[in-house]
Amino acid sequence: MADGPLEHTTALAALRAVAVELAIQDARIELLGPIADNAVFRLSGGIVARVARSAVRDRAVREVRSGNWLAAQGVPAVRPVETIDQPVTTDGHVVTFWHEVRDASMASTAELARLLRQLHHLPVPSNFEIPMLDPFVRLQEHLADAEPALSGADSRFLAERLDELRHEYAQVSAGLPVCVIHGDANRKNAIRGSDGVAVLLDLERFSVGPREWDLVVSAVYLRLGWYDEREYDAFVGAYGWDIRSWDGFGVLAALREFRMTAWLLSRLVREPRLKDETDRRIASLRHPDAPRSWTPGT
Repeated sequence: MADGPLEHTTALAALRAVAVELAIQDARIELLGPIADNAVFRLSGGIVARVARSAVRDRAVREVRSGNWLAAQGVPAVRPVETIDQPVTTDGHVVTFWHEVRDASMASTAELARLLRQLHHLPVPSNFEIPMLDPFVRLQEHLADAEPALSGADSRFLAERLDELRHEYAQVSAGLPVCVIHGDANRKNAIRGSDGVAVLLDLERFSVGPREWDLVVSAVYLRLGWYDEREYDAFVGAYGWDIRSWDGFGVLAALREFRMTAWLLSRLVREPRLKDETDRRIASLRHPDAPRSWTPGT
């Protein structure tokens, strides 16, 4: 199977092949949401399948182990299906199976904060290896994917800014305590089920790193207007600390915004409709103190 963007037809075919192999009878497979690094499908019987390229099999292994470990620690999070030996690979894809969170809705900012607070107080597991946080993972690849659609000036600026952020992050992160972190604690990665319990999901960036990496996301959302003051105050109140009071906040916020921009840029060649939004984001990176007007969920 050739490398390239994950596609609905090939992801679905891989899932159907695995379902046959595992004797899962299901004619009502439903795609949940847009496809990015993963394609997520709902099956009958309260099961959700995540399909990705087999190149990320090691990451899928960690996701399953992390989900099992969090369940053992009593942290509300999505749970792998225990009766399946996973992940399962087939035809260039890797598939994992999870218990569905029924009638899910987005968790509140306070619920997200309480989940992160609980997570950050856990001991680092000793029974399996969790990677150290790499806040620069895949950034070079994202910019390379966007290169054909970028002007020379934008390409040079982004490369230079990335080098600056590497240096700045090394300075502000030196000596920071580390703990178990979610790694991508955005508003979509905590949901509340019909039982009223909020859970963490999307464990692919689960790692060991400074808690600040998780906490800066909500502060960036406030800066972008994606959270209002009430939502952010609820987050801070539930967690018990406002990252904006830390001297390194500006660097982490800039790095998070750079990541958000680079990820969108990686889609630009195949989705030219994103050009106005990526131009707007690059302009924001050039002028850190200017107001932002980014479109969420692009």
